[in-house]
Amino acid sequence: MKLLEGRCWSRRNSAAPIAASGASPALAAPPAAATATAAQPPCEGAGAVALPLEGEEDLHHPRTADDSPASAGGGDDSSSFPGECASASALLVPDRSLVSKLQGHRARKKERRKRKRWTTGAVLLVVGGLTSSLLGALSIVWTPFDLFMQERLKMRPGLPAYDWWVTPPPVLTSLYIFNVTNSHQFLSGEDDMLQLQEIGPVVYLELLIHKNVTFHPNGTLTYVGHRELAFQPNLTKVDINASLVVPNLSVLGIASYLHDASFFTKIGLSVLLRRLRSEPFSHVTVYDYLWNYKDPLLQVARNLAPFLVPVNNIGVLQTMYREKDDEVTVHIGPGSDRRFFTMDRYHGRPRFGYWPDERCDTVEGATEGVLYQQDIRRNDSLRYFRKALCRVAPITYAGDVLRDGVDAYRFELPDNFFDRFEDPSTDCFAGDPSAPLVSGLSDCSPCFFNFPLAASAPHFMNGDPVLIDSVRGMNPQRDKHGSYIVVEPITGIPMESCARIQSNLVVRKLSGISKKLERFSNISIPMFWAEYHQKDLPWYIYYFLYFVVNILPDLQSWISFIMVTSGIGMLIAGLTSAMCAPEKRKNNSYKFLDLTTSSSCSSSSSS
Repeated sequence: MKLLEGRCWSRRNSAAPIAASGASPALAAPPAAATATAAQPPCEGAGAVALPLEGEEDLHHPRTADDSPASAGGGDDSSSFPGECASASALLVPDRSLVSKLQGHRARKKERRKRKRWTTGAVLLVVGGLTSSLLGALSIVWTPFDLFMQERLKMRPGLPAYDWWVTPPPVLTSLYIFNVTNSHQFLSGEDDMLQLQEIGPVVYLELLIHKNVTFHPNGTLTYVGHRELAFQPNLTKVDINASLVVPNLSVLGIASYLHDASFFTKIGLSVLLRRLRSEPFSHVTVYDYLWNYKDPLLQVARNLAPFLVPVNNIGVLQTMYREKDDEVTVHIGPGSDRRFFTMDRYHGRPRFGYWPDERCDTVEGATEGVLYQQDIRRNDSLRYFRKALCRVAPITYAGDVLRDGVDAYRFELPDNFFDRFEDPSTDCFAGDPSAPLVSGLSDCSPCFFNFPLAASAPHFMNGDPVLIDSVRGMNPQRDKHGSYIVVEPITGIPMESCARIQSNLVVRKLSGISKKLERFSNISIPMFWAEYHQKDLPWYIYYFLYFVVNILPDLQSWISFIMVTSGIGMLIAGLTSAMCAPEKRKNNSYKFLDLTTSSSCSSSSSS
């Protein structure tokens, strides 16, 4: 209610208009005493006026139709309001300071009403919009794919990458044994070359478990790789109790080892062979050849020279898996994507300990073939270590392939891997410098008690023709005897790997021991070849790989776009809701501001 010019309200004479309006008898004209009082100067003693705030009614004197000047009849303002001041000098005029006080109060109340427009829903929309927009913008710079790949490098236990590595898929291990079919003819001189027949496969599953895992603060991880073989009778194509004719590894191996020994040492060996009646060929079962190959000469040699012959069982698989545990330290963690899971230590040393030349013996960059570095490029060379090779094999890019909907790279063992080096002084794998091995063979005797063994590709594939011409029965085929890896280049996960290695008994020039043994001089006799084949990934690893490589890179762009646009939309909706929300008025609240004048209405009139 605004200040009324030329009128002042008093509670003393407010009953007259109420009675005139036809109110209830209880509110009728006052008695005579009250009338007499009303005859006094209308505004005398009126020192205070209660002014309701804007938009509010006076609780004690609600405005009615009779309160208006029109309802008084005749439109005369001087008689419209009982108790009005008869003189303009009696008007009640508040001080300017009081008016400013009233205006400030109204301004504060208006500001409070504006603040009330920020409802809980509007605040949530604005906060959610800002958060969504910020996260969407950050996801463009630091993409979910990059964050995921960096997190994978940490190899956190419980995540799929770690769990799959702890117990990787089993490797199908197939062995093909060479059986000699003309042993009598060769010893008698009827045949000049050995006739070999490939027998197999004898199939096992190589089970690899990584245990005793230790994380180091320098970004490395140490573990113990434990390997076991489980026989697969349903996949084996030969009776393991079948009899074989094979070169006598004890006789020919010890004779080759002593090929340059003194005359008296050779005479002593010759006497020992005749006394034990040891022959150049052995008749053994498939199982004994693999796991329980023993010979009287081997036992005697172990008793005479245990430092040279530390074992009395040289079954080929027994020898290869004699040491089932290997302690390896590899690189992990952010920043190691190009070195991820490459070796840093082998049994606590930076070298394998097999070769005197550090260039041939270093473990740096080698892997065990379960995981490879991330971000593999076509010009990279993957370094694979297998004890059967006794060296690190570089696997080079051969082409792009599509495997189960995933783009991958195929890496193959180079054709010249077993070749001799151009500089013989740097060739660690040529064997005896006085009689180096021919191309196609790689010395691996340091890994097997210095027993005269050499590794090659199956059937001497890509080897010197002299190897194939020294025996019959070799038929090298690239698709059957080559080694390769199919790897997804972004994650470094091998989708398929197949390593094929042949073990050969290297017989040096034998003289001064026995006429029978001289028939074997300068022959590398194939013993067996093995295929280590990891065929398929577990289904959950395949789907994980497919999502990371094929879906996530495209999905993250849409995720960023949706987060930014939805965040902007939520922000606009929140601001609009706050700015355009209607003000809420409380009609049941009545508050009054007391304005006290400096003088009464009567004093103003007298002055």
